[in-house]
Amino acid sequence: MLMGRIGVTIARNASGSAAVEQAKLWAQQLGAEYIVRPHNVSMPELMQQHGLAALVVGEKDGPRIHSEAGSFAYHPSMAVLRLQQLKRGQTDHLLPALGLHEGVRVLDATMGLAADAALSAYAVGAGGRVVGLEASPLLHFAVSYGLAHYVAEDEDLTAALRRIEPVQAVAKEYLAQCAAQSFDVVYFDPMFRHPVQSSKAMDALRPLSYEAALDEETLALARRAAARVVIKERSEYILRQYGCTEFVGGKYSRIKYGILK
Repeated sequence: MLMGRIGVTIARNASGSAAVEQAKLWAQQLGAEYIVRPHNVSMPELMQQHGLAALVVGEKDGPRIHSEAGSFAYHPSMAVLRLQQLKRGQTDHLLPALGLHEGVRVLDATMGLAADAALSAYAVGAGGRVVGLEASPLLHFAVSYGLAHYVAEDEDLTAALRRIEPVQAVAKEYLAQCAAQSFDVVYFDPMFRHPVQSSKAMDALRPLSYEAALDEETLALARRAAARVVIKERSEYILRQYGCTEFVGGKYSRIKYGILK
């Protein structure tokens, strides 16, 4: 996870007192430094001048985070296509793996970009609940803003994003405070440990991510919090190491869901 100084500034096309006040508020929320944006200085130069590990830039559509690995601004990503496919009657293995239907209570313990959380929120409906944990403060900041403000072309997707409850917390610490059977399912996706493929978006997110491996204590706490625990991985061998004996996933899929009951 990214360590070091964080700065907040505004984009060149977002000048004005409102943009400045918003950026200063974000800086306060993040415990970061507000930096006046010179017109003739690039982002890498500004980061170098101030010794920053990351720079949050207030753009018209919300915050964009810059690091040495690239930049990131929230987008629902694959949730758009996956929801379209669901509506056309196609299968998404997430739903049977998590046992999702109207009214189910889901704890997504590794929210990341919230694509799985969005699909979960759509599946469980207004009567269900989806809580998304993100350990990285910066990633949580950017994604939480997106969940609250992003407007998708599909009204159902927008509604699903708004129903997600984002929480900035390490899964083990949050689960330790959960009462028994607080949820119907707890879901883990350690997406940055074994990425399917490299992309600019993923490369930009890697320094912001929390990469600690799942351990026995965390899984024990998850099994207390819910009767069903699901882990998403690229390898059935790894899932068996976690103790999974039931699996969901297509024959030719690179992704498998391991189930602990």
